[in-house]
Amino acid sequence: MKLISFASLGILALIAVRAEAVPIVLDSSIQCSAGNQQNGIAVGDVTGNLGGANDCWGAVNGNDPGPSGDGFDIDGMIFDFVAKAETPGGLEGMDIGLSVSPGGGALSGTWEYDDSLFSAGAFLIVLKAANNHGAWLFDGTAASSSSGDWSVAWGKDLSHLSIYAKGVSIPEPSTLGLLGLGLALIGISRRRKTA
Repeated sequence: MKLISFASLGILALIAVRAEAVPIVLDSSIQCSAGNQQNGIAVGDVTGNLGGANDCWGAVNGNDPGPSGDGFDIDGMIFDFVAKAETPGGLEGMDIGLSVSPGGGALSGTWEYDDSLFSAGAFLIVLKAANNHGAWLFDGTAASSSSGDWSVAWGKDLSHLSIYAKGVSIPEPSTLGLLGLGLALIGISRRRKTA
């Protein structure tokens, strides 16, 4: 009987961990097309191989959510973390062939990913520099872009470039461990119950 309560506790803890994080809302108060962006960022600050982004938001104070966050919310559409390239060095997330140049801190450069490894109907390119980040939406035809240019309008060297997409999620190792523990305890309790 105690094993069942431990299993239930593990599942409840997993739900609680997931429920406490909240996505960053990208609304019209910081939207480029609404003329409310901060630090002078523009749609053209991140361009793709088919033109440019559909819209942008920022620059937003603080870091972007990264792999341990709940992503971004645009009018109820959730964009989850896919991959991140640090400058200099370091990749995190899914292997989508993401690369950013130059490799050291700079105000502008290029980005690309392997479109045979990743495609989405809509995704965000997010630039993080100093204490701010900006997000650029690629939706519809623009979502076919797999390479482009980036530029940090607020005059700070790029820390990292991340990609977020609708319907993509990478659980944290601690979350996976908690889920595994809960499932293992359920299995043990069932085995003991039938014995």
